[in-house]
Order: sequence, then C-alpha cells, then structure tokens
Amino acid sequence: MLHRIIYPIPEQKPFTTAKVCDTPIYEKTLLETWLNVQPGTIFNDRRGHPIMVINPGVMNHNEGPDINDAVIFTGGRFLTGDIECHIRSRDWFYHGHKGDRNYNNVILHITAIPDRSDYALKGQLIILNPGVGNLKCNLSKKNVRHSVADTLIQFGLDRWSRRMKYYGTADWKTRILEDSFKLLGKGGNEKQFLKLLRFFKNGLRLGDPNLNEISWRYRRIRPNAWPEKRMDIAYQLYDWIEKEVWVHRLDLCFLERIVSHGLAVELVGNIFNPMAAQRCLAAGNISGFRSCKEEWLDLKLGYSYGRFEKQFHGLLTSRQLKSFPVLQGLIALEKLFCKNRHCLVCPLKQTHGTA
Repeated sequence: MLHRIIYPIPEQKPFTTAKVCDTPIYEKTLLETWLNVQPGTIFNDRRGHPIMVINPGVMNHNEGPDINDAVIFTGGRFLTGDIECHIRSRDWFYHGHKGDRNYNNVILHITAIPDRSDYALKGQLIILNPGVGNLKCNLSKKNVRHSVADTLIQFGLDRWSRRMKYYGTADWKTRILEDSFKLLGKGGNEKQFLKLLRFFKNGLRLGDPNLNEISWRYRRIRPNAWPEKRMDIAYQLYDWIEKEVWVHRLDLCFLERIVSHGLAVELVGNIFNPMAAQRCLAAGNISGFRSCKEEWLDLKLGYSYGRFEKQFHGLLTSRQLKSFPVLQGLIALEKLFCKNRHCLVCPLKQTHGTA
C-alpha cells in the first residue's frame, strides 16, 4: 500500500540576512531573477559550498527543466547542464521530476524558501530571494530621450550590418539554410529542424519513414507553428536555396504565398535581406544595396514581442513596437545593456544615471 508523504510546513526563517516577506513568490520571478545574475557571481549552496556562475543559461520553453545550457564552476570543475527552479524543494517530488529522464542533466536546483526536503535533492541547491537586489528597468517618460526610436533603429541597423558580414563568406548558402531552419523551429525545435536539414541533404524527402526519428517538441508552441505544419515549408525553402532559382533574394510577396506574414518578415529581415544587401555591396551595386536597406527599414510585423511590449508600451507606440528595425534595436539593447545591468549608461536615457 502506498503511503502519502506529508511534508511539514518549512520554517519561515531566511536563508540569508534578507527578510522573507509575505508577498507571494512565483516561479517565473525566481527564474527571471536567476537569468539576470551576472557571470562571475558567487553563491554558497545549501551546504555552504561555493558556486560561481559562468553562464546562467537560457529559458526552456518546452518540456523539461526550466533552464538549459547553464555553466557553473564548483568543486574545482566546470559543469554544463540544466537548472530547475521551484518555490520549495518539495515541488521537485510533487511535480514528478524524480525519475523523469528529461531531468537527468540537472546540475543545480534553485528555490526561494528553505524546506526540510532540501537535503533529499540530489545535486546542489541555491536558495534565492527574488525580492532582494532584483533590479528593474527605471526608464520612464520623464527620463527617456526624445529620439528613443531613432536610437533603437540605429541599434537595429548595427545588427543588420553584422548579419551582412556574416553572410559575406564562401559558405553563405550553408549559413542561410541553417538559419532558415532554426527560425522555422524557433521556440524549442531548433535542433530538430537542423536534423531535418541534414536528412534533406542526405536525399530524404517528405514522407520518408526515417523522418519519424525526429522527436518534436510541442510545449508552449502555438498550434499553427507545430513542426509538422512547417515541414513542407522547410523543404520548399531547402529546394529553392539549393537550386538558387530565386537569384539570391526572397521578397515578402513570394514568401507570404507559403508562410504567414510574421514568419515571412522574420525570414526576410533576419536572413534574406541582409544577405542580398551583402551581395549587392560585394558586386559594387550601390543602388541595390540602398534598396535593400530601405526595404529592411520598412519591415513591419503584425505583432510585437511580448517581453518588449510589456516593458516599453509606455514609451513606444504600438506601431513602433511592431517595427522590425525597432525590435531588432531592442534585442541589441537587451544584450548589450539590460542583460548586463548597465542601467547607468543606458543609451535611451536623457542623462546617464537618472532615476
């Protein structure tokens, strides 16, 4: 007969000198707090062992642990793997992760409240208090530059220029194939679509039973973006790129015959437009280069990216938040300043360091 394990209420005493408040703590907040930890930060785990953060990892939007590809240094060696976040360590058992092979590569547990089941976990455990030192963006209408959109567009153009250089190599065809397939699998199926690309290169075609070897992910992926609905698109892109029947350029009208407007903009804006601009520049076709640039600056999505809409809806208009160049600028801002917490030198502020 199976006996239900009753976990006692944990002692509500802080693990650090910070006070445990009565405000509810959510796993999402705990996750965001960890992802904003700067590389080089050192924590002590529940047993007092030091852990240095080399790379906090990336959020997993699919089945399995909350964070993938994290790197820590502990016990004199580097560990690369997954991280799982819970409010209390007992949730590891309640959620059925013990014995689930998807969690076999968890190198670190992160919780918010000390629990008597902490020592039952295998591996190391860090207890974070999301309410302490959790910096938030302090941009507002009072301290933001009037030219905020222009600044972001310039940031976006810098990304566009880097993409141009990336495609200005002899293996440009391989690069645009891989980037196109990763974009089709964005959100959790990037590796699976790259495997599909290898199958196509080996002569396999749609309907081949060997394609069933690919383990697709579906968690948090919208039904219209499910992989089986994009396999035909993937093969058409592969066929066109390999045959070069598109003369090194795919326009929106052409792509929108087979994909949604949003996906067409992503493919053109991230891949085919900067690649075409690079080829024009290499051939000395300045007018063609300028046309590519103007087309890129005019790209607009039918939606915005959720995290940016949430953070900047009070500073940017809805139209600006759907502008592809502006969104590319926000991605650059996030990587160069927000992720590194360089708030004092934020280029969107009127005066550096204003509150």
